[in-house]
Amino acid sequence: MEIELKNGEKLFLEVTPLILEYLEDYDGGVEQLKKDAKGVKDVNGYTKTMYAANQLIYALIASNYDKPLTYRQAVRLVKIEDVTKIADFVINNIPENGSNQVEDNIHNHKM
Repeated sequence: MEIELKNGEKLFLEVTPLILEYLEDYDGGVEQLKKDAKGVKDVNGYTKTMYAANQLIYALIASNYDKPLTYRQAVRLVKIEDVTKIADFVINNIPENGSNQVEDNIHNHKM
């Protein structure tokens, strides 16, 4: 997937193991992040949709951008009309069980 950032740069986005590194600290893990980004309500009836979507944006932009970016820099580079498109792209392309699957593949790989 390719997007144009606010600074005019075109950025080809792909989900790689590096994105999981950015997402692994999310409270509840990658699966909870996916639910939150989709707008699933918590036990109190609230959603964390924008927070979760911004976490996904940060992880995807930072893992694909050539220069290091802070959370704020990465989120500010994205056009508002691309937010949902990017969040859906990440949700649909992160493997089920997120980092657990990648870790299993790493541990099971024999050199």
